[in-house]
Amino acid sequence: MSAGAVLLVVDMQNDFCHPDGALGKRGVDLGPTQAIVHSLLTLIERARAVAVPVIYTANAHDDWTNAGNWRKRQAGEGLSLCRTGSWGAEFFAVRPAANERTLIKHRYNAFVGTDLDLILRSRNIDSIYFTGVATNVCVESTARDAFARNYAVTMVRDCLAGSSTQEHDWALRSLERYFGADIADSEAVAASWADRLAAAGR
Repeated sequence: MSAGAVLLVVDMQNDFCHPDGALGKRGVDLGPTQAIVHSLLTLIERARAVAVPVIYTANAHDDWTNAGNWRKRQAGEGLSLCRTGSWGAEFFAVRPAANERTLIKHRYNAFVGTDLDLILRSRNIDSIYFTGVATNVCVESTARDAFARNYAVTMVRDCLAGSSTQEHDWALRSLERYFGADIADSEAVAASWADRLAAAGR
């Protein structure tokens, strides 16, 4: 398949996804997050099969990068999320392959303070397929910026989970209406990749 598309897997980390992680211990319902795992792992394998590159993002927070506004937010909610080097910051369910890129980020938006934009433009990528968590926080922040940077945005609905079902739905509606995002299920996405591969004669 010619370069053009990338699968972005956002923040599938223990503190966000595992029952023993920070959100699980706080009593957040992780059912929707855990429900996306099968579809997400399947889509990753199908991306690999048709040479769609996969990039993973991971939050890392420590005293070097946590500004006052972030410390205030964490203190107010009683959270300590994805501390650098901690179990909570490790990936949940997903395992990047040796030839796949992991980007460490310190803000919601994966373009801030990382080389994501450079990587995408160096590989002639113009379309980003978004998966992971949380739809209404890190995923949405990154998708809005992707639109502003002229990337085509697709939200893979059954591979995304929000802070709540309601917030997930709100984020998708907003991205579709105001930020040009396409909303698609993973089966349709994988089929479109296979069609592109066939059209390329491979």
